[in-house]
This record gives sequence, structure tokens and C-alpha cells, in this order.
Amino acid sequence: MVKRILRLLLLILGLLVLLGATLFVALNWESFPAEIPTNYDGAGQPEAYSGKGALWGMLVTGWLMFALSAAVSRFPALLKKNGGFVRVNALRIGGRTIEPSWLSLDLMSTELALLFGYMTVCSALCRPLGAWFLPAVLIGLLLSFVVPTVLGEVFR
Repeated sequence: MVKRILRLLLLILGLLVLLGATLFVALNWESFPAEIPTNYDGAGQPEAYSGKGALWGMLVTGWLMFALSAAVSRFPALLKKNGGFVRVNALRIGGRTIEPSWLSLDLMSTELALLFGYMTVCSALCRPLGAWFLPAVLIGLLLSFVVPTVLGEVFR
């Protein structure tokens, strides 16, 4: 029961973030400048600019990545070694085999939604991402693998 609720909450959070970013862009389109930041350096400062149409590209990419990772988490047969479209090699640590779990994939799909939603809004408002952004993304991705591994059998 806890597993189903957690999975649903992560899915809803990701959907709300992407839906919010999409509505923000659609409702405020006319107020955005013609040129927006589309590439950022490691410190979160804009490096390159493009037309504001690039916002739709960011959103479409975010929606696709979220949908694909959420689908793989719900249909793990997509990852099977011989029958799926992705070849997955399990990680072996100290004689223990660690494979991607549903929790890892659900956390990553929600992180992708947060990442693309935040980047889209920052680009639309011509604001830097912030120096904290890259470390936060890297720590978040690391935690999406570490937390399920530490929790082990709790959510299986």
C-alpha cells in the first residue's frame, strides 16, 4: 500500500511540475523576450541564447523523458535483457546484485520533470539557474540510486 501511494505521489508531482511549466509558458508567451537563454555553464549562468520558441523544445523534451522513464518504471519488461529495447547490466557490489528498481526510476522521472520545469521557467524569465543547480541535480541523481539500495527490501 505504501509503495502504491509513493509511486502515485511521485507521478503526480512530476505531472504537476510539467503541467505548471507548460501552462506558464502558454499563458505568458507574449511577455517573454524574443531571445532567451538556452545553454548554461556549470555555475548556472547563461552562455547561449535562442529564440523563445526553444521553450517549447525544452518542454517537449521534458515531457518525453518523463513519460519514457515513468513508462519503464511501470512496465519493467521494457528493460529485460533479451526482450526489451534497453540492455541493462546489473551492478555487482560485494556479491550483491543491484538492478534499477521501480523507486529509482520513479525518483528519476520526477527529478527530470523538476529539472526541465525549472530550466524552462528560468529560461523564459531570462534568469540564471543558480550555482546550486548542477550540484543539486548530480546529488539528486546519485540519491535516486542510493536511497532505494539502502532501503533494500522495504519497498519491493
